[in-house]
Amino acid sequence: MNKNEKHSIKKYDSIANTYDTSFDGKFTADFKQRMLELCNVKDGDNVLDVGCGNGKLIYEISRMAQIKAYGIDISPNMIKECKKQYQNIEFAVTSGERLPFDDDSFDILTICCVLHHLHDPQKFFAEAKRVLVKGGILLVGEPQFPFIIRKLTDWIVSPLLKAGDNKLFSHKRLVEFFAANEFQIIEIENKDFKQIIKGLK
Repeated sequence: MNKNEKHSIKKYDSIANTYDTSFDGKFTADFKQRMLELCNVKDGDNVLDVGCGNGKLIYEISRMAQIKAYGIDISPNMIKECKKQYQNIEFAVTSGERLPFDDDSFDILTICCVLHHLHDPQKFFAEAKRVLVKGGILLVGEPQFPFIIRKLTDWIVSPLLKAGDNKLFSHKRLVEFFAANEFQIIEIENKDFKQIIKGLK
């Protein structure tokens, strides 16, 4: 386990039962609402939310259709909260860089404001490609800040806060991850400090 993973576990374990009212919970709420509108889930889909936090996003997706829903998070306390709240969803403690699922398992994979916590985002994209079926959807939401804010955060703020943040991504870099893993981008939103990209395997 790397240093960022340890920091992430410590932080999110500490706010697991108050996540919705925390800064992180409030900041990600708009992302999750828009991702719900973009996921186009249908009956029979298998859906995985990576970095599911307290399970709110995957729960709301599961209310939209008759699906098989899964959530994973690196924080044991977050997963404990998920299991208490949502018994009809399968949850597990694991990293987004190591998905414990077979190839071609999911129709939709979501990851909301988690990518910048990962030590090696490329491993996540490779894993997402592996576990999605052909024609499956990858939906990624990430903060989008100007260059100077990204660098100040990466170099100064994140090391001081020790909250598990690794690196904030420019819109260009996020698009490059999709292209490098042969996802066809079918929708992009990039405004109000939010970037959401929808890709097709």
